[in-house]
Formats: sequence, C-alpha cells, structure tokens
Amino acid sequence: QAIWFTCRDDVLNPREIFRPMSAAEIPSAADLTESACQVLQELAEAQDREVEELRLMQEAELEELKRRLTGTGLSGSGSDVSSIFKEEKRHFIKLVKGALIGKESPEYKQLYHYLLKCFTDADNNFDGRIGFKEFEMLIEVAAFLPRRFGYAPSTPELYATDWERLQARMTLFNTLKQESGGYISFGKWLEYAIGHIAEKAKSLKSSEMKARMEESQEDFREFIIAAAKSRKSREYKELYHFVLKCFTDADTDFDGLIDVHSFSALIDIAAAAPRRFGLAPPSSEMYSSESHMVEARARIFRSLDAENTGYIDFDTWLHYIYTHICEKTAVLGESGAVPAILSSSTEDSAGAGGYSTRLLGWTT
Repeated sequence: QAIWFTCRDDVLNPREIFRPMSAAEIPSAADLTESACQVLQELAEAQDREVEELRLMQEAELEELKRRLTGTGLSGSGSDVSSIFKEEKRHFIKLVKGALIGKESPEYKQLYHYLLKCFTDADNNFDGRIGFKEFEMLIEVAAFLPRRFGYAPSTPELYATDWERLQARMTLFNTLKQESGGYISFGKWLEYAIGHIAEKAKSLKSSEMKARMEESQEDFREFIIAAAKSRKSREYKELYHFVLKCFTDADTDFDGLIDVHSFSALIDIAAAAPRRFGLAPPSSEMYSSESHMVEARARIFRSLDAENTGYIDFDTWLHYIYTHICEKTAVLGESGAVPAILSSSTEDSAGAGGYSTRLLGWTT
C-alpha cells in the first residue's frame, strides 16, 4: 500500500487527503496532478471568499479593543508616537500575562470569550464544530492580534508555499480533531489555544509595553535599524502601524487619500519622531523659505503620483517612507537596501553590515 493525495467528492475530508490505497486504486500521474490541483483550487477559492469576511471581523475586533481602551482611559490620541497602537499593544501584553494567572482572573475570562468568538466566527455552517476548511479560518482569526503587534509570524513568513501550509495545518488539525468525528470541538480548541498562548507568553516582557521609538535616541536608532533590516521583524510591524497612523492623521477629509497639500502635513507628522531626538533637522533649517519647502515637497508628491490623479494611497506612502528610512540607515553601516515585500516565495533582501553608533543625514 502507498499513501496518496486524493479527493473523491466535493468535500475536503481530512481522512481522505492521506489514506492507504491498493495498487489498483492508485491513479495515473496525470490524474493525480489534476486531483491535487482541483483540491488546492477549491481551497484557494474558499479562502478568497472568506478573506473579506475575515477583514471585517478583524476591524470589528479592533473597534471593540479601542472601545475598551477608551473606557479605561488608556486610549491614546494625537499624531505623536503615543498613539492608539501603543496602548493596544500594552493592553494586549497585560491581557495575555494576566490570563495566565488563573481562570478566576478577569483577563482569563476576557481571553476565553475572545477565543470563543474566534471559534464561532470560523464556524460558518453553525454546527458548533470546526472542520478543516473552517480550521484554516480559525487559525487566521485567532492569530490576528498577536500578528498585529509582531508577536506571531504571518502566514507568508511561516510557509513558503500553499502546499506547505496545508500540510502543516492538516497535521495540527489531525492532532486536535475528535477521534471519531473528524472535527474540533470548542473545548479542544480552547485547551490547545490556551496552552499555545501560555508557551508563547514566556517571551513577553512588561518592558515591551512601551514603544521603543519614544524611549531614547539610542532606542529609536536601534528600532529603526531593526525595522529597516527585515519586514518580518516586530519593529517593522510597529513602524507599519506608526506610518499608517501618520497617514490617517493627515487624511483630514477621511477619504483614504492624500493630496499635495495634505502631503506636506504628512511629512511633518512623520518627521516628528526623529526630530524629537535631534535626528532630523526642522523644516526651517532645510528650506530657505516657506515657498521653497512647498515646492520641494510638491516635487516629491508629483513623483509619487505616477498617474497624475492628484492623490496618493496609503501603499504609495508606505513604500515611499519605508524606502526613505532604509536608505538613511546606510550611514549606520547598513546596506540601505529595502527588504522585499513578503510573499509565498520571497525572502528579505536587506544586506548585512555592522551597526554604527551615529545616525547622520536623517532628513525628510
């Protein structure tokens, strides 16, 4: 007997993916490839349909987290580094560490209900249990918050291919599923998730509740170097949310776009962090006059507005400012290379190099 990848109906049954087959049952290489591709295609289409639902649920989770922060006086505001993201991160660390004290703690009960919501969100046929396709979604939903703060790797960081992801998650699913039913109950999911969180929480430090960007000049320098070195780093993910906050602060008409006038304000908002530690000169030292500054920044804007629409999106801003930051790290002995955007088959391309103790020429 041999183990083959097969699919004999329209349902992806975990017991059918790897099963013993007799020699007479073994399909030809062509049939095997077609069958495997069909299953992968079905999974891809199902995930495409679910991704928008997942995004909406994640946004709802964030809104609820912000609501709780506001109610406890923790919510940040303004365009400096003391933003909502920093307070959410602090709340997340407090929640996880507090939940591990015991089941009687308020944090454990809050985590219990969060994991329950993840489970019910993924249970899209409302049968009170999770099959493999739902398990894929459950993993993504539950991983959202730790991934947001850089405490869990993203799917592209974990798996080089979709097939590698499917194999790993099928192995985990088979470990957790009920012996006879081929599904995962809430109790089994809760047991696994709490144990997994407890193991990961060992690396959480209370000192990480503070944003390194605002602690000191040296902390800021080390933070920027790490963020520029790899998009997989925790620092890059925190930087991502910082530049997103800058973008939304400058988007005063709430249309998700930045025009040439808002772009100048956006530059000043983003530059406030390095200027705080004297690592970027004020505009008055960079430009001979107000009109000189306006024209210089307008030229940058026009170079970014490739289609001459009069606006730029967040992704354009992110690419521009991250490239700018990476280039500035060249004066620290780094290569100044911009790490590639993560995908299923892309690795970071930042060059190696020693860390300098001086940050020079940081201008915006």
